[in-house]
Formats: sequence, structure tokens, C-alpha cells
Amino acid sequence: MSREFREVVHGLRGLFAMELDDGQLRQGMEELGRRWVFPGLIALWGPGLYNRNRTVFRPFILAHFPQYTFDTLGRPQSVFEGPSAELFEKWLQDVDRSGDVELFRRLYQLQFEGLRWEEGRKRWLADLMPRYGAASTRAQRQGVLNQFDLRFELDEPAAIALYTADPVACRAFILAHLPGEWRFNAGRRPPWQKLPALARERGDEALAFDIYRRQVPEELWKRDVLALCDTVREPGALVEALEQRHPAHWLQDAATPFLELARKRGRDAVPYLLRHVRDVRQPWGFFNRSFSHLVELAREREWLDLWSALMRTSAAPKTYNSEVLGLLQRSELPGDEVRRRLLLLAGVGREVNFPGLGLAQVQPLDDDTAVVLYERFPDLVRGPFLRHVSPGRSGSYSKLATRALERDDAPLVDFLASRVALIDLSYAVTLPQPPPWTEIIGRLSAVYESLLERSPEAFASRAGNVLGKMPAFAIGNYGQLVRHNRLARLFFERAHAHYTSDARAMRDLLESPQIHVQALAFRVLARDDERARALAAHNVDLLQATLLRPLHRKTRLMALGALRNAARDEAAARQLAGRIRDAMDLPDRQYPKEALLGLLADILHRWPALRGPSEQPVVYGGAA
Repeated sequence: MSREFREVVHGLRGLFAMELDDGQLRQGMEELGRRWVFPGLIALWGPGLYNRNRTVFRPFILAHFPQYTFDTLGRPQSVFEGPSAELFEKWLQDVDRSGDVELFRRLYQLQFEGLRWEEGRKRWLADLMPRYGAASTRAQRQGVLNQFDLRFELDEPAAIALYTADPVACRAFILAHLPGEWRFNAGRRPPWQKLPALARERGDEALAFDIYRRQVPEELWKRDVLALCDTVREPGALVEALEQRHPAHWLQDAATPFLELARKRGRDAVPYLLRHVRDVRQPWGFFNRSFSHLVELAREREWLDLWSALMRTSAAPKTYNSEVLGLLQRSELPGDEVRRRLLLLAGVGREVNFPGLGLAQVQPLDDDTAVVLYERFPDLVRGPFLRHVSPGRSGSYSKLATRALERDDAPLVDFLASRVALIDLSYAVTLPQPPPWTEIIGRLSAVYESLLERSPEAFASRAGNVLGKMPAFAIGNYGQLVRHNRLARLFFERAHAHYTSDARAMRDLLESPQIHVQALAFRVLARDDERARALAAHNVDLLQATLLRPLHRKTRLMALGALRNAARDEAAARQLAGRIRDAMDLPDRQYPKEALLGLLADILHRWPALRGPSEQPVVYGGAA
């Protein structure tokens, strides 16, 4: 048994041996619960806590419930085997009788530890079906389905039995445990036929189509789609029928059936194609030309909405650039029409959004195409196509930067600088020749260094614009970046004293999505300088948010330095005092509470009127 296991086992036995009330025992368990091995030793603490006081300890049990379990020696072992088997069987039965669905599901799932997938699925079905059949009301049947809502898949006979007994209660359960289309594409088994037929007999078309969309093999779907073109004549009905059958899974070759649809039904099919254009991908190689033919068809028939959507979302970068160059160099269209079509090609093609993070894909222009576009429509490069010329993986855009510098195009130069300053050149130390990035970094650095020498105020404004455009999460290793990137070193390390000359630039830094830019603003506002103190007080509305938002300790200390400067102003100090008291109650163990307490003490010493009743100084005199 490892030291970690030994300490947790001894700690648990010690807690249960002491005469503690529920609150004290819960506190001791919370301390032990921080150890990574604690959940896996549920056999030592789970049943005991539940039987002692399920109301108090149930939330703790759920919060620390394990995915796999150990014996007291640290060896993997199911709690439903060995000495704890009888205890956990009884616990499972007690939870089942009490109707605790969540805890039942967690305990029941531990029974499958160590079983192969198919063995577990058969056991799951063997437990589920008799219980569901014995339930006499819809509420009871729904309760059974909630209890057995695990990761396993149904087979069609079981799904039919569930549906026959109660088609309403089981609908979501069947769809959640439906075998995916990969099972039918990979083998020779056809998708489910009997359950969709039964659903249609009962008028439940929605369930039948739901099963179809989730299981249909791609080849079968293609045949069905083309058959609809011949049997459904009304355009609205055709689009509705296509939507009902559109697969809910990834399509390997959507371009081929989409092309046939467009050829057979023309504009009637375009609304459906537009809705699912993201399923289309331009294939590699020369054998499958469906995508190219679909683009040509859309262009010839002037379905510009479909043509532009295919270009933005599905075309390879080379194809996209060729299309842009064709408009700029080979098109005989009037200038206004060329501009209109270019605008249709600009923008995001695909995007994925997560809580707190969004990712967007745009088609990159190569450097030569960007220069041609800039020479004819410079406003489009500065506007709609700005994201399409972002230096990074798509290149350095040194030619475009040269043209922008020649024209003294400050907005475009600042944008290019905001991306070039993010390039980490630490890898270049081992290269025999400097990378292409070295030239553009040196050229832009010289421009901003010259501006700093001529006019620090103008530099602060431009640098604030550059730093404010940097995206979130774009800097990995800050130390390596400023060490090896001359432009980043200029913006982040060499110009601290000059940023306070532009109040608007300072606010841009504080509102930047890039945390290292915000940290730069904190360091600047923490300087021992009158302008820094005035700007810190002016921006206290932004600075006070740093007290309660999650930050790394080092960054938070920088922010506290800026807050200390802001608190030199009485109005700002009045705003901060309450927020600081709130921050003192945060449970974050990494929070530098000693620095926070020092800041509050400094504010109360400077502004006595802000002291609360418990913060008034008490002077004790000698005994009379």
C-alpha cells in the first residue's frame, strides 16, 4: 500500500473512531476528500456516512463519488466483490426503495466495473426490461428509465418492447440509447426497420424520422434523396422532406448528392443546401470533382448565396484564393458587382462555441492575393477581409505589410503588428538561417521604435491600438515571446513609462481580451507616477473587477498594485473598500489575502471616514 493510501485509510478510521457530531465529521471528510485516492476508497466511508445521516452526507457522497474503486491496499477492485459486496448490495437496495434516482444510478454503474462492454450491456438490459414491464403507471416507467439511463445501447427488440408499453415515456430514452450509424455503415446489418414501421403505424412520424436520421448509412440516404427529387414536385414539400431525412451524423461525401439535387431540382433545392452547407467538404485529390462542379453550377446560375457559402465554409484555401483572384483579375463584371461578390466571400465560414471560448474559421488569403486585393480595394482589406490576412499559420504577409507601410496605412499596419507581435521565435535559435518572420518583425519594430523616439504620445496611442487587437489565449510562453520577438519586447517591456500619456489607450489595454495585455496595464498603473495614479483612479470601475474575478496570483498582485494607486483618490477608495471586504471572504487558497488586507489597511488609514464600526481603532488605557 502506498503512502497516500495508507494516510487516507488511517485518517478515515481515525475520524470514525472519534465521537464527532455530523458537522465536525463532514469537515474532517472534506479535508480528506482533497486527496486523489479518497473517492476510490468509498467502501470505507460511503455506506457509513449514508446510514449515519443521508440528509447531511448525501451531497458530499455525490460530489466525491468514484468512477473506479480500490481495496485498502490500493489495488483495483469492484465494491460489489469481496468483503464489501453484501454491504453495497444492501445500500443499493435501500437507495432504490427510497427513490433516490441519482445515487441509485451511480451505485448501479459501479457493478459494471471490470466487465466487457457487451457483457455489461446484456446485464443492463436484463435488469431494465423486467422493471419497466412491471411498472404500472407512466410515472413509474419514467422513474425506471431515469434509474437505468447509463451509457449502453438498446437493441431493436428491447426498444420495441419499451415503445409498445408506453410510446410517450420512452421516446427520449430510446433516442439517447440508439445505436449510431457507424454500426450499420461498418457492417452488413441494416438500420432498424421494425420500430420505425411501428411508429408510422401509430402516426408517430417524428420518432420514425429521428431514428432514420441517426442511423441511416450514407449510401442509403443518397438514394433516398435522389428518389425524392422525382416524387415530390412542390418546392416547399421537397425541402421539408429533405430536412426530415437529413442525417444527424458526419457525412463523408455530401457534395455528390447535393450536386445531383441542384442539377435535378435547381433553385428549389437551394434553401436545403444552404442550411446544410457545412456538411460539404472539398475532397483531396482529383477523382472526386463533385465539389468543383457544384461551385461551377452555383456560379453559372448565379446562385450567389450558395456559391459564397461553399467558398467560405468548404473550399480549400487554394480554391478560395483562386476564386478571389478570378474576380479581381479575370472577371469582366463591373467594379461594383466585383465588390459585391467579394463582400459575399468575406467572413466566418465555420465556428464552434464553448462556455467562455469561441473558435471561428475564416479562409486565409495568400500574400500575393492579399496584395492584389489591397491595390484595387484597400478598404475591403482594412474591413471585411481583415481576418483573412491575419499573420500566423497562413504566412507573415510581408508583401502586404510593405504596401501598407508605403501608404502609411496605420489601421492595417497596427492589425498586422498585433499578430506579428505574437509570434514566438524561440524555435529559431537552433535554425541555421533566420526564419521569414525575422524580416517582418524587424521592419515593424523599426517603425514603432522610430515613432516612439519622435512622439511618445503618438506611440502610446498606436501601441494601445495594437495591443487591444490581440486575441485571448494567443500567448503561450510570455517569457520566451518577449525574449525572442523584438516587437513584443518593445510593446510589453520597453515602453511602460509612455503608456500613461494616452488615457484612451490605457483603457483599451484594461479591456483587452488578452490577459498579458491586461497585466501590462496593471504594471503601468502601479507605477510611482502622478499620471499613473490619476489614470488608475479614472479606471477604477475596471480595476475593481479584478478583486473578484479569477486570476493567477502573480497577475492579481500586479492588479493590487494598480488598485493601491487608485485608492489615493477618495471617491475611488470609497468604491473599492466594499469590494475588498467581499474579496476577503473568497475561498480561493491562492488568493494573496495578506496583500489584500494591506491594501484595505492602507485605504482605511488614508481615509478614516471609510472605516466600519469594527474597524475603528481601540486605545486601551492603564488600570485606574
